Amino acid sequence: MKKLGFIFLLAVMSCTTSNQNEEPGTSGIPENGAPYTFDDTPDLERLTYLNLSGILTTTGYSKDGRRAGSWVDYYVNGLPKSVTTYMEGKKEGLHLELDDYGKIVKMMNYHQDLRDGDYKEFENSIVKEERFYKNDKLEGRVRIFYPDGKIMEEGSYKNGTRHGISKWYDQAGFVTIEYEYKNGELIKK
Repeated sequence: MKKLGFIFLLAVMSCTTSNQNEEPGTSGIPENGAPYTFDDTPDLERLTYLNLSGILTTTGYSKDGRRAGSWVDYYVNGLPKSVTTYMEGKKEGLHLELDDYGKIVKMMNYHQDLRDGDYKEFENSIVKEERFYKNDKLEGRVRIFYPDGKIMEEGSYKNGTRHGISKWYDQAGFVTIEYEYKNGELIKK
């Protein structure tokens, strides 16, 4: 009978803690966080989440039941996996993604839960891709680089679609292909 009780207890614990890393929406607060409240700001809580082994998985702030400030997800080794800034439950400002050695692999900005502004991807601390977003749509120049940092591709976007001249380069830096697009449609090879 004790074994059945123990198995039941484990099943209940796994059900109640399985949500702790889920993100039910950017404004949602995962359940089962250990709250810390501040005497001078009672509507602000610092939340800490641990996995079943007691290893830190997430920390963040909640104000009036919505995400606020910086939220950090962690790798099992304790290094940050991502850092996201929130305001009134929505992504607002800088978002970073890191590898399990602590190097930045993605850096972008958000406004009202939408990508807005500079976006960069890195490989071994070298820029791999540069983009710009406006209201979650590509806008302006996109550049993709070879692992040595030389330009591989360069194109223009308008309202999320290719618009203007796009060029592809070989490793020596010479243009190998050049196309012209208008509103996402190829008009000139």
